[in-house]
Amino acid sequence: MEDSQSVFDEHTNQTEEWYFEDGLRDYLMESSSNYTTLPEDPFIGKSSTNSESVEWAIQWMPDGGETIQESYVNLIPTTQGGTHINGMRSGILEAIREFCELRSLLPRGVKLAPEDIWDRVSFVLSVKLTDPQFSGQTKDRLSSREVAGIVSGILKDAFSLWLNQHVQDGESLATLFIQSAQRRLKAGKKNYSKKSHARSCTSRKVSRLLEC
Repeated sequence: MEDSQSVFDEHTNQTEEWYFEDGLRDYLMESSSNYTTLPEDPFIGKSSTNSESVEWAIQWMPDGGETIQESYVNLIPTTQGGTHINGMRSGILEAIREFCELRSLLPRGVKLAPEDIWDRVSFVLSVKLTDPQFSGQTKDRLSSREVAGIVSGILKDAFSLWLNQHVQDGESLATLFIQSAQRRLKAGKKNYSKKSHARSCTSRKVSRLLEC
């Protein structure tokens, strides 16, 4: 069944309408068709109640590529993100941390940070709310505080279930994230070493001046 989605851009006063066979999944896959993706078929889902709806499609590009990171609230593009994005990030991070801990995948001294997970990620997140609150008049950023917790809980539960149903893909993602964390930690140690060396040199220079 073919779906369509219309998005009104308040900056240009124009409406874009997309047609795709399988919702956000096909939209995301079309944008990443020239790159290696993990998982090959995006992690997708939808959760709806009487007052809100959350729909998403997420995948990573282990070898790099041109990512898309789009979010919408009531079909309005939120180019500056907001609490719905914060909730998605938090939920995904909690789920993968739990997956790694339960399967003893983390090397000693490594703890996954948000930047390890969100490097090379493509996603589309669409949230529908009855009374959304935005920062400023342009509606570029969602500020509704309660949305972060709602989206986080939904994504954590859904991604945890997906990881345990797709263990091979889950472990491949964990490896990707762990490698990113190790690079981050290694870079941090190098920066600390450079700063320590600079402080040591400065201290010696000051001592020499005082001796004069």
